[in-house]
Order: sequence, then C-alpha cells, then structure tokens
Amino acid sequence: MARHDDALSEQECWELLAAASVGRLALSVRALPVILPAQYYLDGRRLVVCLGHHGLPERALDETVVAFAADSIDPVTRSGWLVQVQGRSVISRGLRIDTDCDWPASRAQVVQIEPGRISGQRMRPCPFIETLLATSGPSPPT
Repeated sequence: MARHDDALSEQECWELLAAASVGRLALSVRALPVILPAQYYLDGRRLVVCLGHHGLPERALDETVVAFAADSIDPVTRSGWLVQVQGRSVISRGLRIDTDCDWPASRAQVVQIEPGRISGQRMRPCPFIETLLATSGPSPPT
C-alpha cells in the first residue's frame, strides 16, 4: 500500500499514542460489534486498557482480536491525528490492582493489547464536509 502525505510512521504513531490517555476499544461482545471509551497506559509498546466500568464478559476480552484507537482533534480547525492499533487482547492474570474508585470491577477488565499492527494519519478538514458546512451552516440543536 502506498503511503500518502497524511500517513504517520510507526514511530510517530507510538509517540502520539504516548501523548494521550483516553481512546476507544473495538471488540465483539455476544457476536455484536462494540466500541467503548477507555483509559489506557502505554509503556514503550506495552498498551494496557482499563474497561472496569463496562462490566464485559471475560470471554470477550481474553485472547480476542481487537482494535484500539486514540486521537486528538482540534474542534476549531477540525484537524489533528488518529492512531489505530490492531492486535490481540490478553487478560493479565497476575496483575494486582487496589483502587479507591472500585474500578476495575475485576482483574478481567484490565487487558493488555499485543499489537499486531499500528497505523495512523494526520487529519485535515474534508473538502466535501467543508462545502456542506459552508452552504448549509451548522444544524440547529434538537
């Protein structure tokens, strides 16, 4: 696949991912696709995601293929970056977690993602959307 100007290198992807702390995890739960907001921790290329407040079944998280995305988009310029990691989630069995907030609900809700692929791109305003916004203006609140 040819790299276009907005594509990020693998190194840039890891650096940008390290600069954020909230993303979204995409996985299958009971044969349906789910995208969940989640806090994460990155140490080098070790990505650990906390899903404690979602109460997911363990089988949806252990040894499954997942995708994780994080981004930073400026609401004024509608530009920024997006990084996506595809890989396998693994429940860290030996992890001891003591918190005051009662999260995660169980050890099974903290997963490590073993990255198989990481990719990213710079985001710029879409000319098509820009044209629509210029001609119609923002939608009124409902």
